[in-house]
Amino acid sequence: MLRPASTRWFEVLCPRRESVRTVTELARTGAVEIEIRDRVPADFLVQHLSEGLGAYDLLRSRYGRYWDRGRLRRKTLVESPDVVLERALARIDAWRHEADPLIDILQSCEEELTRLKWLAQVIGKIRDSTLDFGAVACSGPVLGTFCAVLPKDADPHLPDWVIPRQIPWGDEYCAMILGPRDRLDAVKHLVQSVKGRVIERPPWLKGDARESLARIGARREFLSIRVVHLKSELDTLFDELDLSEALGEVAGLAWFADHVGCLERAGEHLCWITGWTDDLRGERLEAALESSCTRALLRLTKPPPGKRPPQILDNPPWMRPFELFARAFGVPGGDEADPTPVLLVVVPLLFGYMFGDLGQGAVLVGVGLWLQRRWPEARLMVLGGVSAMVFGLLFGSLFGREDIVPALWMHPLQDPVTLLAVPLIFAVALLSLGHLLSGLSALWRGELKHWLLQDLGFLVLYLGLIGMLLRPGLGWVAVAGLVWYLAGAFLVHRALIGGLAAIGHLLKSGMQILANTLSFARVGAFALAHSSLSVAVVTMADSAPLWAAILIMILGNVVIILLEGLVVSIQTTRLVLFEFFNRFLRGTGRVFRPLPVPPAVVQEAA
Repeated sequence: MLRPASTRWFEVLCPRRESVRTVTELARTGAVEIEIRDRVPADFLVQHLSEGLGAYDLLRSRYGRYWDRGRLRRKTLVESPDVVLERALARIDAWRHEADPLIDILQSCEEELTRLKWLAQVIGKIRDSTLDFGAVACSGPVLGTFCAVLPKDADPHLPDWVIPRQIPWGDEYCAMILGPRDRLDAVKHLVQSVKGRVIERPPWLKGDARESLARIGARREFLSIRVVHLKSELDTLFDELDLSEALGEVAGLAWFADHVGCLERAGEHLCWITGWTDDLRGERLEAALESSCTRALLRLTKPPPGKRPPQILDNPPWMRPFELFARAFGVPGGDEADPTPVLLVVVPLLFGYMFGDLGQGAVLVGVGLWLQRRWPEARLMVLGGVSAMVFGLLFGSLFGREDIVPALWMHPLQDPVTLLAVPLIFAVALLSLGHLLSGLSALWRGELKHWLLQDLGFLVLYLGLIGMLLRPGLGWVAVAGLVWYLAGAFLVHRALIGGLAAIGHLLKSGMQILANTLSFARVGAFALAHSSLSVAVVTMADSAPLWAAILIMILGNVVIILLEGLVVSIQTTRLVLFEFFNRFLRGTGRVFRPLPVPPAVVQEAA
């Protein structure tokens, strides 16, 4: 588990006419990344389909909202892609011929509904007005009116020969404009030039504001029923022409064009599907090909020369949430250690130490168990909560109170020196482990001799310096480590300039690891802060009446869980990424990027 696994090179031989279906079935496993070999001719299956797929994209942009009302259906693809595409476009064209008149009427109804909605809002603002639209209509070709809604700071410079009547309209300026009918078009252009909306008055609108609203309501009801009937007719037409099958097949071809594009030619009738898989035994790939009844041969083999395999973290499912930290650095290379098994212990310990409370930890466990069904990473919250409960028992804290559960170790505020010292000792152990993991990486790279001669001496020097703080008599360990490091540097570089560079590196690395060690003092500091905040909440509750004390305890613990939980999570992440990982992790591996899952369709047998 400590060493990342390399993905395996796979090769699938299949008929060209079934290549799209075969790639689709492989992609459904989520275990393949397509990559063609450089020294073989590519079979650009998409080139002769590009025109048809381009036509489909244009049709999709226009009719997609109507197609999405139905369900796509895919049958087993047994014909060549160009035949499937040609047949699908022909069926879409037949649907368009009958659907276009219905869509034109539908869009007209929807546009009128939108205009009437705006107009009803405008007239609703002047419900008690004596304005009579019938009187305006009786003026014949002389007078006309429309409504304008403009941004608050807009100034369209309306001419003097129109009469605007302002209407209350929230954060925008709204006015009903009256003027000569033959000159209103120019005014409308002025309104639109300042990003305003023009709301026309339909000619059938008569009477005062209340009568106008009644007429608008009746018209909107009629249009709404008409829209429902038109959509029902389109749905019926969709089913009658079996458009679901055609669209499902073209969606699969479009997915192939976007994410694959080309494969390797293997003669006139066959092609190769090649790339990387994290299915190291090929069992999932075999099962996918067999269940789909595809005529294909699969083999796992050595990658072509010069191909660099992607790396994957090979951990049990229950450990995978902790891969989140390593992936923040990228993917460990094949010669780097995967820290996930170590983080399984380190992360909960750091979190629980800073957030030690039995009751609050139980809340985190409950929330984590509820969330992990939808978000697997919530298992981090569960383990962090369990650790907080354990430290809550050690600290004797239950929802901030220290007078209910006896402390199995100590109360943080009563012994702050010990509380601050323990994380520093933990830091020495953790950073030393990181240094040993760098030695493991050196072993995998074939550079163990260099690490033993120089880097191991640095580790002995570091432990010796820390030991001197506890027992001055251990200074000889630091001296031995220094001699070891300098002698090893001379043996490695075999030159004076290399030895001088090693001394510079020693000073830099020494200051860095000491700073990393001291940085863990924040663990104790945040444990003190958490305990202090809990005591403050309890003190306020004890000095208040019973009903107020209960409310203070509930709200105070909610604030602590939210605020301290967020802060402690950030600090745990920082210590892991910037203090621990710096010892050994570089993230030089290539990320495995499997093909995305094909379009979701209903599968049917042929």
